Amino acid sequence: MLKETVQKLTPFIPQDLRLDILVSLWEEYRDSAEMADELGCEPALVDEWLKQGKAPDDNYMPQILSLGLRRSPRVRQMLRVDMLEEIESLLAQLEIFPEKKADGDLGKILDAVDERSRRILWHLWWNRHAEIGDLVVLTGAESDMEILTRLKESINPAARHILGKDIAVFESSRIDPVNGEQVLFSWWLEEDSLRGERTQPLMDIFEEDDHIAIIAQLPASLNLDKEAEIERKDGIVRIRIRKSQR
Repeated sequence: MLKETVQKLTPFIPQDLRLDILVSLWEEYRDSAEMADELGCEPALVDEWLKQGKAPDDNYMPQILSLGLRRSPRVRQMLRVDMLEEIESLLAQLEIFPEKKADGDLGKILDAVDERSRRILWHLWWNRHAEIGDLVVLTGAESDMEILTRLKESINPAARHILGKDIAVFESSRIDPVNGEQVLFSWWLEEDSLRGERTQPLMDIFEEDDHIAIIAQLPASLNLDKEAEIERKDGIVRIRIRKSQR
């Protein structure tokens, strides 16, 4: 079933997306020989695609796409966001159905992106804004460019698909509405896009170097003590926080 679907889908994948899929798959292997063995081609051909920035043709693209869907979460995310966004935009232009309206559901965006992109979104939601260097440290990225790629090619495309607009924007200068301070050269979370109703609270778990971070959304009106009681049993963690009497 997957093979037949991939064969039908391949001719509709644009050249730039084919190359993105190839690069994302190679990042899973980091070895041209191993990847070529899975694809049934010579390692030199894989190196040629990568070095020359050349998109694979229809002879190899079905195997690359099929392997990418099995091995790479990023490839699955690319197809879910990029391809669906193009199809829905086309259908809207043809008036087959109207464009999606923003529903303010950050949870859907978090589900659509990878772990490092989720870290960025939670950090922006907590702090309202962040410099690119802060996000590099937060995610353990190798460079500023990796963060920019996640913002522009993962987070914002997912937001456009779900909300109809970008959720992370860069501002060279902007006043923080909470403290009135001027913030320079930072990325901001467009919180106006998140004011719709959510069907359930948001929660995420991140494994850090020496600890696990559990982040959860709670009603803003709920007052809680700073102390928390943590219990662990059979792989289940229960956290209890007393309601503040103040």
